[in-house]
Amino acid sequence: MLTLLPFLIKLHENIERLNRKTKSYIKNADEKNIHDVRTSVRRFNSAFLSLPKKYRTESMLLTNYKQIANEFFKLNSQIRDYDIMINRLSNYSQNNRIDIIVDSIRKNRELDLEKAKSIAVSLKEIGSRQIVGKMNITEKELQKQYNKILSKLFSKIETNFPVVINNSLRIDELHELRKDCKKIRYMLELLPEENRNATQLRKIFEKIQDYLGVIHDNDITLNHLQSLEPNKEIQEIINNEIEQRKLRYDEFLNFSKRRLHLARDSLLIRIKLFMNQS
Repeated sequence: MLTLLPFLIKLHENIERLNRKTKSYIKNADEKNIHDVRTSVRRFNSAFLSLPKKYRTESMLLTNYKQIANEFFKLNSQIRDYDIMINRLSNYSQNNRIDIIVDSIRKNRELDLEKAKSIAVSLKEIGSRQIVGKMNITEKELQKQYNKILSKLFSKIETNFPVVINNSLRIDELHELRKDCKKIRYMLELLPEENRNATQLRKIFEKIQDYLGVIHDNDITLNHLQSLEPNKEIQEIINNEIEQRKLRYDEFLNFSKRRLHLARDSLLIRIKLFMNQS
């Protein structure tokens, strides 16, 4: 059950957290601060989307803040992908071809980082103002919207989870499943800590997200390498990344069977039970 006062407190806390992390990012856009602003935007979005539409749209300042925050998130997600590719390619024996590829990725990263820093300044300026004013929202309205968003996310999980565990090459579905697991994780964080069912379910989604995240790192590296003009060295790296991806996908399946007991539908049963108790 989502209660009004704790939710509003979390909404304000999520905005304040994003403001703090944005200021730190402006000072030093290192790996930690890139991670922190991305998770802060996710937490803000989970609270924002839980608001009924009329409360989301009546404040232009809040709407603008959300749009800029999401643009900031998108750029930093791309920067994070660049960092993953640079780190992964750096593990291979270096030669002129690999050096050129890494240098090209670094240049694209710097361009996006400059754009992200500019957006961060705009986000900071808005964040210094009173974004959320008084809301005459009722607990019933809040709970209805929260259940609506959560139901949509669970429905997507019910569609994509069986697809992903039965076909390792359904990359789009895997990517969507990973993102939806993150969204659900942060939505469940809005519930009181004493809600054990929510806590247990959140930990399951967080673990699935971790497994799929590692696979996604392989996928973005493979996608970039396969877009390049092929040669022997690149093909060897592609082959190795494909093998690593297979191992990580098998780890994901083993977790699903070991911890979820029945990979095809046990998570779906847990979801249905949780929604019936909400």
